[in-house]
Amino acid sequence: MAFTIPDQGEGDSNLQSVCYQEDFDILVAGISGSDCVLSGCAVTGGTDMTPAVAKGAVLSNGTLFAIAAADVTIGTADGTNPRIDLIVVNSSGALAVRAGTAAASPKPPVRTANDVVLYQVFVPASTTQITQARCIDKRVFRTQGPIVIAKQSTNVTFTNNTSVQEYFVVTIPNGLLLSGRRLRCAAYGTFTNTSGSTMGLTPSIQYGNSTIWTDGSAAALQVSDAVAWVVYFELIAQANATQIIGGQVRISESGTVTTGTGPLDTAELGGTPIYGTLSIDSDAANQDVKVRWTMSGANATLTCRGATLELL
Repeated sequence: MAFTIPDQGEGDSNLQSVCYQEDFDILVAGISGSDCVLSGCAVTGGTDMTPAVAKGAVLSNGTLFAIAAADVTIGTADGTNPRIDLIVVNSSGALAVRAGTAAASPKPPVRTANDVVLYQVFVPASTTQITQARCIDKRVFRTQGPIVIAKQSTNVTFTNNTSVQEYFVVTIPNGLLLSGRRLRCAAYGTFTNTSGSTMGLTPSIQYGNSTIWTDGSAAALQVSDAVAWVVYFELIAQANATQIIGGQVRISESGTVTTGTGPLDTAELGGTPIYGTLSIDSDAANQDVKVRWTMSGANATLTCRGATLELL
C-alpha cells in the first residue's frame, strides 16, 4: 500500500478517516522528493505497544538513508482520551515516534523538520496494544524517477598515489535496487600530470565491493599534462541478484582544461564503453556503488569535482 485516508468504518475509529492538515504536509514533502519513501518501511501491528517497521530506504531532506527492520515503542495510552501518534524516520535516519496529545477529538502532532512519516497510529484510551487496524499507512513513495538520491559537490582529490582510490561512494539500501529498477550515475573531474612523462589511468566501477567494470587497457587512457574526464553509466537490476552496467568514460585531449574551452576530438567523441555484469543479492544487505580511479605513477593529481546518482 501507500499513503491512504480510510473511509469511515474501515479503521479502528472514525477519527482515522479525518483529513488533517498534517496529511497535506506529508503529501507535499513526499511528492517534492524532499522527505519520501523509496522502498519498504511497512508497519505491522500486534498484541502490544511495539509495532514492527520493515527494512526500507527513505530520503530525508534529500539525503538517502537505509532503514533496518526494528520495533518502535508507542507511549502509554491516556486513561481517558484517545491519541494520534506518528511513526517517522527523522532527519538523522533513525526511527522515531512523534506522540500526539490525548483529547476527545485528537489530531496528529506536527512533524519535526524533515521527518519522513511512515504511519499514523491511533491510540485508544487505556489500550495496551497497537493492532494493525490502528496503523494507517502514510508513506509517500517515489517509485518513478528520475530522483536524485546522492550528490557530491565538493572536490575529492588524491595526489601522488598509485593505489586504487574511491572518488564517489554511495550506500544503496538493501531492498532498493530490485528487479526492474536502475541507477544512473554521472561523475566528472580533472587530471593533472606533472611527472613529465605519460601516465596510465585506470577507471573502475564497483557494486557491493565487487568490480562490475574496469578498463583493461590503461595505455588507452595515457595522458601527458592536464585533461578533463567524465564517467557516465546506468546500473540496472535485471533481477534481485542480477545486475548489468552500461555507459561510457570520456577523457579530453591533452592540454589545459582551466579555461573551459578546447577542441572536440575523437577521444571525446568516442570514449571508452562501459559494460559488465554481476550477481549480487541486492535484497540481502546494503551495497555500495563506487567510482574509482588508479594512477600508474606519482607526481599527478586526480580530482572528482562533482557527481550525481539518480534512481530511475
